[in-house]
Amino acid sequence: MYSFLDWIDAVRYRWKLVALVTGVIGLLAILYIGTAPRKYTASASLLLDSRAPDPIKAEDNPLSPDQTRNAMATQADLIRSPNVATQAAVIAGYDKNPGYVQAWQKQTSGRQPYGDWLAQVMLGQLSVTPGKDTDILEIRGTAKNAKDAAQIANAFAQASVDSQYRLRTQPARAYSNWLAGQLTQAKGRVIEAQNTLSDFVKQTGITNDNAMSTEGTQMAEMVTQLASAEAKSAAARQSNFSGAQARGDAERSQVVQGIRQQISETSGKLADLQAMFGPDYPDVKRTQAQLSTLQSKLNSELSNASGTFSGSRNAEAAAERAAAAASENRLRSLTSQQNARMMKMGTNFAQYNRLKNEFDTAQRNYNDLDQRLTRMRLQGNVPLTDVQVLDHASPPLFPSSPKVGMTMLLALLLGAILGTIAAIVLEFINPRVRSWGGIERRLGVQVVGRIALPRPGPVAISGPAGPRLLEGASS
Repeated sequence: MYSFLDWIDAVRYRWKLVALVTGVIGLLAILYIGTAPRKYTASASLLLDSRAPDPIKAEDNPLSPDQTRNAMATQADLIRSPNVATQAAVIAGYDKNPGYVQAWQKQTSGRQPYGDWLAQVMLGQLSVTPGKDTDILEIRGTAKNAKDAAQIANAFAQASVDSQYRLRTQPARAYSNWLAGQLTQAKGRVIEAQNTLSDFVKQTGITNDNAMSTEGTQMAEMVTQLASAEAKSAAARQSNFSGAQARGDAERSQVVQGIRQQISETSGKLADLQAMFGPDYPDVKRTQAQLSTLQSKLNSELSNASGTFSGSRNAEAAAERAAAAASENRLRSLTSQQNARMMKMGTNFAQYNRLKNEFDTAQRNYNDLDQRLTRMRLQGNVPLTDVQVLDHASPPLFPSSPKVGMTMLLALLLGAILGTIAAIVLEFINPRVRSWGGIERRLGVQVVGRIALPRPGPVAISGPAGPRLLEGASS
């Protein structure tokens, strides 16, 4: 049974075979490196600046880390889309390149659309890698020459920026056109509602909420005045002028007062004459006749004055009752008219509120559409997006494939492994014993001595006995 040391001895004994196999594999690798088509890789980088200020929004809300990662992944998928690949081909000028057209004819015989085939070819030469914990995307382009590799990477970078710009501005412009039509219709509705409200105001005179309040105040004042007029009319109907009142007014007249003054003076004179001359004296008789005449005159004047004052007072009372009744009727009519006016105004006011609400709703709708249209127009004309080309690709100096150093290292390693395997297989097919340790391991007995064979060539004899041919094993 072979041990590990036996295999090592076998490989060491057949080192030339290992070197030969390694050399052959190395030569094949050199031949591959010399004949394999060169591929060059150039890289450009994009910056997804999620913290850039947005000129449309009033407040900037930076993306969270998860949102940033999602945005990076979305941008990477967008770059890998056939639409961006087709645009990159147009930017690079490959859509009209005769070489690509011939390759398309050769591979598809015209069965596949040239744009689809070209997009597949461009995507086959693309590699997109999002940066770790950064906002940078690396775009790699691979081609048979350095210039094309750089051109592909730069074309995809620019196509990505242009595509992002279109995705941001084209929907906004489409919405702008749609909102412009909606705004025109909304303006027509505002004008129609305004004209209807204006005509209604001209017909009814209602302009605002104060009209109803003013009419209500007037109605309250009329009701108060009507109540006062009704009270005065009732008082006037209940007032009656008595005879005592007429006699009192007559007593206060100047004529009656004068007659009473004369009667008083005559009575005093009569009393003096009676005291001096007695009742039968002629002056006494004459004075008594004068007093009787004055008394008769007073009674007649009182009767005439009382009748005059009674008629005058009754006429005034009748006039007052008529005036109170007229005032009551007038106020009652005005109150009824005001009540009817308020009822009509209530109906008109409800109609006014409805028309006013329709106008306000149309105006708000118009203002909202106008604001949205302004925002969409601004967004449709924003000159930049949050995706920008950070670094442009330049033609690489050395090819990315085949990799000379890695290929040679792998070839030498593979050659050494294959040579070692070949040496072990040969040893297994044709085993050899090459050391006294191998004899012990194979036979399982201890070696008691070793015979040193002479090496080819002249041997220098150092002593009379010559070199020792037999060396005893150490005990």
